[in-house]
Amino acid sequence: METWREKADRLKAEMQTIVDKAKSEERDLTDDEATEIETKAEAYDDAVAKAEKVEKAQARVTDLAKAPVGDVPDNASVETPEAGAKAVKVGDAFVGSDAYKAFRKQHPSGIGSGTPVSIGPVRVAGGLKATTLTTSDMLLPTRRLPGIITPDNPPLTLLDIITRGSADGGFEYLQVVGVERNAAVVPESTGPADAAALKPVSDITLDLEDAKVYTYADGADVTNQMLADAPAVATYLNSELEYSIRDVIEEELLSGSGTGGHPKGILATTGVQQQAFDTNVPRTLRLAMLKVTRIGGNITGVVLSPEDDAEMDLMMDANERYYGQGPFGVGPSTIWGRPRIVSHRLAPGQAILGDWRTVALFEREALSILAFNQHADYARRNMTYVRAEWRGVQAVFKPAHLVVADLTAA
Repeated sequence: METWREKADRLKAEMQTIVDKAKSEERDLTDDEATEIETKAEAYDDAVAKAEKVEKAQARVTDLAKAPVGDVPDNASVETPEAGAKAVKVGDAFVGSDAYKAFRKQHPSGIGSGTPVSIGPVRVAGGLKATTLTTSDMLLPTRRLPGIITPDNPPLTLLDIITRGSADGGFEYLQVVGVERNAAVVPESTGPADAAALKPVSDITLDLEDAKVYTYADGADVTNQMLADAPAVATYLNSELEYSIRDVIEEELLSGSGTGGHPKGILATTGVQQQAFDTNVPRTLRLAMLKVTRIGGNITGVVLSPEDDAEMDLMMDANERYYGQGPFGVGPSTIWGRPRIVSHRLAPGQAILGDWRTVALFEREALSILAFNQHADYARRNMTYVRAEWRGVQAVFKPAHLVVADLTAA
């Protein structure tokens, strides 16, 4: 079957044949020939337009297949690492994009005063992706090998232990805010008055929750000299903007108010269980874990503030011996066998633990980087504004499987 591109090439060749014939006979085109060329030209334009539409659609599908999540706008370039390649950092993806390379090619000797700057948006397909670490990664290997083995896994963060996915937009969902399981063995009924034969009913309380799409963004001012220096701007973006976006997402997951344009975080979610302080911090955390396991949940992590994490490391017995590894020890950072995750967005004196798989973060639009100087007097000052932006949806499906523990003695 003839493709649109092949049809366009055929029509173009047929029009050229008519023109060549008239030229070889040293005459002008006849009225019929001119009409035929006009008809073929219209068909040619239509075939070219449809061919470009098909090719564009095919390229879009290819990009979406490579990208991990989200839709990709037509004006964004996608930087997708090849299979088996290591994850590309935000800054490296930005300076390696076609948009940035075109900008550097256009200004090989730097950017002059007043030069307009507009780069991107560059879609960072691998940005904000969670690692594949699991609880077992926190445990020491059972096999001993010669020499010194240095682990290269990065510390677990909050975004590593929650559920990650993609979404086309906001959605409503049923939230489990309370569970009372009453399953039991029921004997055969001996008559209408036999109350023991009544089937039990578990009490599962549900709320209808609305998960909306929110935009998380941050920006930084850079000099035009730094913008023209690929290694420098890549290092800057890697160390600042990606961290800032992850940081604000983490803050909203934990403490989002649910009002004033903010998503609803765990601390503001109805149905999250509470555990009062009991004797000491380890006992309090263990009793909090019991609240989750009692209703059939699993404990996948304990999130602590940096201050409480430090206090846990510094705990000693009556002989001033550290309960943990001590200042020179190595090993897993756990509490009651569960990973300890540190978040400076959590206030001291409280911990959040439970099944973190019930907390989900859905990506609507992948992290993108945009640079421009059409802002105030930046063009005159040789400054450029670099902005990072990510759009997503957060949800807490089973608040009852999470517990906020009070670590402060009364």
